[in-house]
Amino acid sequence: MVSSTFNERGADVGRRAALISGASFAGLATAYGLNRLGYQVTVVEAAAGLRRGGTPVDIEGETIAILEQMGLVGFVRAKALPSRRFEFKNADNTTLGSIGVSGDQASEVRYEIHRDDLLDILFGAVANDVEVLFGRSISSLDEQADSVSVTLNDGKRRDVALMVGCDGNRSNTRRLVFGNGDQFTYFMGGYFFLKVVPETGLVAADTSEVFRAPGRMAMLNGYDDRTDIGFGFRTDAEIAYDYRDRAQQRRLIQQRCGDLGWKVPDMLASVAGDDDFYFDRINQIRMPCWSRGRVVLVGDAGYCVSPLAGLGGSMAIIGAGRLAAALERFPDDHASAFRHYEDELRPFVEQIQQRAADEGMSTMCPADEAELAARDREIAAGHMGW
Repeated sequence: MVSSTFNERGADVGRRAALISGASFAGLATAYGLNRLGYQVTVVEAAAGLRRGGTPVDIEGETIAILEQMGLVGFVRAKALPSRRFEFKNADNTTLGSIGVSGDQASEVRYEIHRDDLLDILFGAVANDVEVLFGRSISSLDEQADSVSVTLNDGKRRDVALMVGCDGNRSNTRRLVFGNGDQFTYFMGGYFFLKVVPETGLVAADTSEVFRAPGRMAMLNGYDDRTDIGFGFRTDAEIAYDYRDRAQQRRLIQQRCGDLGWKVPDMLASVAGDDDFYFDRINQIRMPCWSRGRVVLVGDAGYCVSPLAGLGGSMAIIGAGRLAAALERFPDDHASAFRHYEDELRPFVEQIQQRAADEGMSTMCPADEAELAARDREIAAGHMGW
């Protein structure tokens, strides 16, 4: 495994300026690494504050090693959730098969932590050392011979040595630098809805339940004080919808999943009311190169692995750690550093993306009765499928 590093560097490094787009896991971890390498770091975030909500994050392997180097693993351990059971159900609510959160045979250390808790831990690690500007986004980028001129949405300009895009699946940085359109988006043939609500009584704490029918699925994640409610469905092609029209998205879920049975009627009743939910296509970002000039992408902006992979948060932190390691190895040569970062990380990213594409959809949302029956047999035999 290639090491990542957030080691301290001496004052002789200087205070080169770096700008990061996105106060995400990737953005905050990258800010930590660049600050430790001697950069004067500014993070801009389009939202008015940290973007909260979403499902918990699994922390394991290299991600734990990076958090240890950052001195944060103790905070993660203190907020870690209890071990979780993952159960597949049929229409009668009979359990077809179940596994632990790390799989029955897992022996390595692994933590599950609420997304907001990890976000607060990372923000606390940089808040006193880097500049964070909320309500700001990048309007334009203009690369000069030895810097990048960045114009923000308030009209102000920053000239920086490095620009890092950590602004997610629909990255504005990627659009500005690499071009408009969905040429880097790999549509995986489905859509996913998720809403976090107060505890519902529909599922026990520390338990996840999944019910699947051909082309559709419903999911419950139970915690002491909240419940995650999710729906997914397959499509042959992308659906044209207005991402700002939440009522339209609710209707899509009702139309596609409303007749599923199981606990779905109660689940739909629990998510009615407000528009604070996630709905989007299931996709990956696959790019031939993650950098151009002095601009580089980290996390979902450059290599989203999709929700089906279950590694988005970890991949963001790993990417930040690998970038910091590369910049430490080539402190005066950003081009070599970016190339090293990509050469070392890309094989791992592509392995995870391919596994999710090959097996993720068929496990969580089987296409037809035959695929569903095959997956049910695997689950009954003690195999999750991937």
